[in-house]
Amino acid sequence: MSSDPKVWVASILTIMAYSYLFKENEFYKAMEHLYVGVAAGYTVVMGYTNVVSKVWEPLTKKGSWWVLIPAVIGLCLFAPYIGARYAWLRRIPVAVIAAIGAALSARTAVTEQFVQQLRASMISLTTLDNVIIALGTLATLSYFIFTVRPNPVLRAGAEAGKWVIMVTLGAAFGAGIMGRISLLIGRLFLLFQDWIPLIKPR
Repeated sequence: MSSDPKVWVASILTIMAYSYLFKENEFYKAMEHLYVGVAAGYTVVMGYTNVVSKVWEPLTKKGSWWVLIPAVIGLCLFAPYIGARYAWLRRIPVAVIAAIGAALSARTAVTEQFVQQLRASMISLTTLDNVIIALGTLATLSYFIFTVRPNPVLRAGAEAGKWVIMVTLGAAFGAGIMGRISLLIGRLFLLFQDWIPLIKPR
């Protein structure tokens, strides 16, 4: 067995987490509370590090007074804890965060989800793969056409588009399952290779 204490801790915590597959028990609850506590502590440390590196050091060492503007806006989030009459100040940083998030999301949606997909669809029909991609794209688009009276051609395209969507969702679900299985394999290698060497490395 391994003599590394980090491997022992990781393996025991892994077993405690997977004990939920048998039934909910005290070991799983302890692991759950430990995970939440570590995540909360990590968040506090990261917040402190960000304040020091992005506000305190630029302000004291570089004289960047402009960092006080986002710092003051961020402090407005804690205004309700000072008093109920100051609770309205919390709306300012929330509005700023929502506006910036909406702007960034809109830019990403236009460039990545619209422009890039249009570019990916503009392919030469010289190979069978490209023909299948083009037909699948047209069939999927025809499935979402609701402003034209249905006709046999559109109805056939919509039916084909429905099957294309089902295959795509199935492939996405399978990829997600494979990702979870890869995580499980990593935990099994930790238990049966690093902790208890039942699996010999190649």
